[in-house]
Amino acid sequence: MTTPPTIAGTPFAPWAASWRWTFVLIGVIALARLAYLAWFCPYTLLEDEAHYWEWSRNLDWSYYSKPAGIAFLIAASVSVFGESEFGVRVPAVLGGALFALVTAALAREVTRERRAGFVAAALVHLVPMFQSTSLLTSIDMPYAVCWSVAALGVWRGVLGGSTRWTIIAGLGAAAGLCFKQTMLLWFPGLILAAWSGSRQRPDDRRRVWLRALCVAGLALVGLLPNVIWNAQRDWPTVRHLLGHLGMQGGDVVVVDSAQARGYDPLWTLEFVGTQFALVGPALLLVVLGWRRLADMPEARRFLAFFAFPILVFYLAVSFKTEPEGNWAYAGYCTLVPLAAITVVRGMDEFVLACARWRALPEPRPRAGFLVRRPETPVQVAWHATIAIGLLAGLGMLRLDWLVQTPVIGPRIPLSRLVGADQMAAHVERLREELRARAPGAEPLVISQFYGRASQLSFYLPGHPVVYCSGSRMGGRKSQYDLWTHTDLSDPSLAGRSAVLIGDAGQDWSWGLEQVEPAGRLDGDRKRNREAFLGFGYRPPRRTTP
Repeated sequence: MTTPPTIAGTPFAPWAASWRWTFVLIGVIALARLAYLAWFCPYTLLEDEAHYWEWSRNLDWSYYSKPAGIAFLIAASVSVFGESEFGVRVPAVLGGALFALVTAALAREVTRERRAGFVAAALVHLVPMFQSTSLLTSIDMPYAVCWSVAALGVWRGVLGGSTRWTIIAGLGAAAGLCFKQTMLLWFPGLILAAWSGSRQRPDDRRRVWLRALCVAGLALVGLLPNVIWNAQRDWPTVRHLLGHLGMQGGDVVVVDSAQARGYDPLWTLEFVGTQFALVGPALLLVVLGWRRLADMPEARRFLAFFAFPILVFYLAVSFKTEPEGNWAYAGYCTLVPLAAITVVRGMDEFVLACARWRALPEPRPRAGFLVRRPETPVQVAWHATIAIGLLAGLGMLRLDWLVQTPVIGPRIPLSRLVGADQMAAHVERLREELRARAPGAEPLVISQFYGRASQLSFYLPGHPVVYCSGSRMGGRKSQYDLWTHTDLSDPSLAGRSAVLIGDAGQDWSWGLEQVEPAGRLDGDRKRNREAFLGFGYRPPRRTTP
């Protein structure tokens, strides 16, 4: 691999070559995000955030849909910062900062261009997908950190010969498996990297494969808690994943009409389109850089090895069922360094082109398509990445303001971001009404949806137990079906009144003697949702898993 010459006066030289400015960029943005979450964030916990918080109150080796990593992360955070929205979301900010740092290190190491580290860190803060997961807690950000740490460990350990980094690679992959099972799609990258590295290093071939085997062995240790927990409970997580993929043995009770008809080309088109929306113009930088980096084939292959398997896998899934756009999230972790070195080289070329153009006698000829001065594809894509990244990053801070705009507003899913506290306040008023009408045992709160159940539990006074009835009303199972303290079959619940939340027109006679409509909850922006008052709860028969 050759190192391109550093050109004095380029946008990233010489200051961007220093780690100092990368640390400053990451640190300033992390502090700004923490301040925003502490004092200015208008968003209540998302349903998934609240559900992971619910897990953190009931720590276990694994859970119905995911491993336990996110639960332990939130539990540690709230123990320090309190049982608050800020406490739940601090891991997102810290994870985003760590991800930017590791991505910068990966870019510097693999490309041998120090300026690429700063650009990679900047790209992490400009890609919309990474921006949102650095503010709102999800499994994706810690999972991305683990993916990138493990990839860096393979570069320096398996291919570079470092024992310490070989161990770091294995531990990073093991930690990733504690957050998300799809970390298994990282392993094809390990195999491909070892195969390519052994061909490039024939004298070290056996040791390359031995180090790769050590990484795989260490990594699979991270899968053990999830495997043991599932084996004791008839593999609920496997059933959940099969259900997502629309396969036999999955936990989907009702197959939607689109899936019943077979393949819908919109699944693939929407998946591909979503990737461009989530990544933005940075995806164009990856495409532009692929041919431009022909002089560094090993680096280019290595970065692709840990990206393409997961991207191709979920593209294939789109021919079977409708995938979520963020499922391929980790595939972009190692493509950011590829985009970063493209920016560095492309902007070097752009600055030289501008210098030559300015040296021409007046009047200078028009050299660009959008402006008079010279333009290059990389420069246009980089400037578009900055512009769209800044607009997206600032816009997502106050989507409640943007929802008022005529074109963008109707497309903003604000119902997921606000109103949970208002809904909980309304539910508490309904509980007071039930206490007056049916004195005695404390009224139950039962939600048809697990996410809404977790939100209500977080925002109701005292964080009470909220029950989920989804699996008894034609929906998928959730962690609520496995916990004993949320078991709706508990005989001790008999006869109690309940506040019920679900779709309009739902039949609650499976568990309530009498049901009265109570209208929509305050703050509930989801269509077709209503609240009800129930009386005379009858626990259904307990089913054997």
